[in-house]
Amino acid sequence: MDKDLGKDDWLKAARLALLQGGVEAVRVEKLARALNVTKGSFYWHFKDREELLDSLLREWEKELAHDIIPRLQGRRRRDALVLLLRLMVERVPLGEKGILPSDAAMFTWASVSPAVARRVNRAERNRIELLKRIIGDPQRTEILYLVWLGFVARGQRVSGSRRQFPQIAHALLKLFPPPTRRRKLARN
Repeated sequence: MDKDLGKDDWLKAARLALLQGGVEAVRVEKLARALNVTKGSFYWHFKDREELLDSLLREWEKELAHDIIPRLQGRRRRDALVLLLRLMVERVPLGEKGILPSDAAMFTWASVSPAVARRVNRAERNRIELLKRIIGDPQRTEILYLVWLGFVARGQRVSGSRRQFPQIAHALLKLFPPPTRRRKLARN
């Protein structure tokens, strides 16, 4: 019966554990207890804990290319920024529920693992490049990204602060007025 639990159930439990307790909380025994199943169910889906951890990191790394960029391509810069912020507003609560990967969890994990930090840094460079293409101004790009990082860091410390992101996103749009010349986001 335990094998009826799907791989996605284990990933969701692992995402939550990573967000709430860091990488040390992502243990097969703890996850099995949280899911109210035996450890045997885990091994139907993963070879070992390392494969589970790598799956968590890979799904976060792929999120930008597979989920975000395709939705933004071909849009005008301002429209792309509005959509990006809307997607972020939608995704934050899903990350807190373990449905999607969490930036907060990944950044915390990267702070204790050089190997993870290298992968997170590479993914972060890709995110910043996307923002530069949308915004067109390196300084404003940096400001927007630093606001996001501050939001993520504060959300780890101050319970409930993530609920304020819709208002923060709206305020951010005021910092980025529509350009006088409308340009579409380039396809890559």
